[in-house]
Amino acid sequence: MTTDRPGFHAYRKTTTRRRVVAGLAGAAAAAVAAPALAQFSFSFGGGGDKSSTPMIDLNKIFDMFGAVTLGEKDEILLGNQLYGKLIDRNGGAYANRRVQSATQRFAEDLLKTTKRPNLPWEITVVDDNTINAWALPGGKIAVNKGLLRYAADEAELAAVISHEVGHAELAHGLGMMKTERFSAGFSEVAKGALAAALKDSGGLDNNLVGMMSGVVMGMVQTGYSREYEDEADRHILNVFEQTGHDPAKAANFFKTLLQVTPPNTEGTTSLFSTHPGTRERIDKIETAARGKASPAAAPHAQEFAAIKHTFPTRSRFRRDGGGGTYTTAGKSAASQ
Repeated sequence: MTTDRPGFHAYRKTTTRRRVVAGLAGAAAAAVAAPALAQFSFSFGGGGDKSSTPMIDLNKIFDMFGAVTLGEKDEILLGNQLYGKLIDRNGGAYANRRVQSATQRFAEDLLKTTKRPNLPWEITVVDDNTINAWALPGGKIAVNKGLLRYAADEAELAAVISHEVGHAELAHGLGMMKTERFSAGFSEVAKGALAAALKDSGGLDNNLVGMMSGVVMGMVQTGYSREYEDEADRHILNVFEQTGHDPAKAANFFKTLLQVTPPNTEGTTSLFSTHPGTRERIDKIETAARGKASPAAAPHAQEFAAIKHTFPTRSRFRRDGGGGTYTTAGKSAASQ
């Protein structure tokens, strides 16, 4: 892993692609705007005039992704092209080398559990105060500095990173591109451009990634399908078994999210799926964790301490020494 911003591959442009991208890539990118977690304002939705009769069924654009063969090279292309852009869009990389280095060292053992060593795995702390983390295809992971303020121990941060590793490990990005939900993120005009380019290419290239960038970046920040989020949750325990983190604490950060998120919130992120949905995922993780051995000592305590030196856990939500409850002492979260 490195703190350097990932490079972008050189790419070719045909005359036809230049016309398509110049006229319509902006429409695809503008179809979705990345939200701040605090507002939970994101939703997928199509646009344009649906009364017209296009030459192809644009609502079935996801079928075209299913018809082409997408693989690891496409995931890497997506990650390399969009990682720096999405980091910049959310405030840039946090300008503290000690925190970046400690987070990278903390994540090393978690990333070593992968069965996909060819992915260019990378993790960056983003200068964003919202409580979120996300993963692009191709092994590109980001953790907001706002989230670090609420991770109370090593297991909580490890669970967040392991969840995002699961999305990249299990190729959830490519899977989502074959769904109606992904297709609905584009206007009708953008769907037409994308369909024409896909038909000609037989796979992803830089131009196609540029056309899809807004929808892809919105998707990874706001969460994948419920099925994929459950798979990523289960991946936490797979990683914990190999790294020695405490499985009994695997769901604790999701409990923190319930504490800091207003009960009537309707939006979602990769880590939060409404209060009832989040309680359900907590139950599933804790059920799967029962009977699994706890470690003698928490791994990576030194790296976690270095992170906490800059981002001490918010006092209002710091766990007490009892059964995982939260103290209400100290300043409110909004005043810290």
